[in-house]
Amino acid sequence: MERLLGACGLACDACPAYVATRENDAEMIAAIAARWSEEYGHHIKPEYVWCEGCLTEAERKCGRARECDVRACALERGLPNCAHCDDYGCEVLAGHFEMAPEAKAALENIRANL
Repeated sequence: MERLLGACGLACDACPAYVATRENDAEMIAAIAARWSEEYGHHIKPEYVWCEGCLTEAERKCGRARECDVRACALERGLPNCAHCDDYGCEVLAGHFEMAPEAKAALENIRANL
């Protein structure tokens, strides 16, 4: 089964916000909001958590997706993800990889198969 990846290479289909949204589970969304609030040290409302994947045209995208520079760049360039970019490994993406090495591995795998 093909993974649902965000522009940055993170697996949307493995994200608890995506899973809870697909299951339309408001209780799970509230629990995720509470956990993220504690983890990130500021209040996160459940409305911020609902997400159908960062590259979807659906309205429900987590608040972070709406603010993401990597996502914005991929959308502007019309790319399915950063692996398809001529500027792959740019400064913005490199910073993301420091926080999410699994995303780099996913994009590197795609690039190897292009």
